[in-house]
Amino acid sequence: MKRVILILFLSSLVFGYGCSAENTPHSNNPVQEPGPAFSSEEKQRMALYIAVMKAAFQEENGGNEFVAVDVDTLEGLSDPARQAVLSALTDLSPNVYSLAEVKNDPTKFQLDEQGRLVRSIDGTLLSVNIEEYAEDKAIITGVSWFGNLGAVFPEYETVFKDGEWHLKLIKMAIS
Repeated sequence: MKRVILILFLSSLVFGYGCSAENTPHSNNPVQEPGPAFSSEEKQRMALYIAVMKAAFQEENGGNEFVAVDVDTLEGLSDPARQAVLSALTDLSPNVYSLAEVKNDPTKFQLDEQGRLVRSIDGTLLSVNIEEYAEDKAIITGVSWFGNLGAVFPEYETVFKDGEWHLKLIKMAIS
């Protein structure tokens, strides 16, 4: 009888621990984390946008106090996928926002009299512009903007190979 009670106690202890354990992902890549089921096409687009925005940020940026992303430029992605892209950029800054959330925040952006963005304040605005997109190839421009007189526009020729996008810089515009 003691054995049965001990087995039941240990079973409930193991079950209770499993139910209360924090669900921590093994990867910081939100494209592969459990959560919303993304189609393979959507995952591939997410990976492309993340790679291009990170590369543009590395070319030049206005600081990493915050990163704002114009999610309207992330074509072909659902809202959960757009959120996952934002999460994937937290290695650039712990403070990553959708542009819509912070565009009127005077601690993040200076605005002109008409309410247009003039410059970022110790942060960077990221976006993308797809020129061409096929299943495993794309020509895409990343934008790292930090002011009307401060931005880079690297254009990449990209190839999806071995599960990741390979970027080749083909043009660079600087403002």
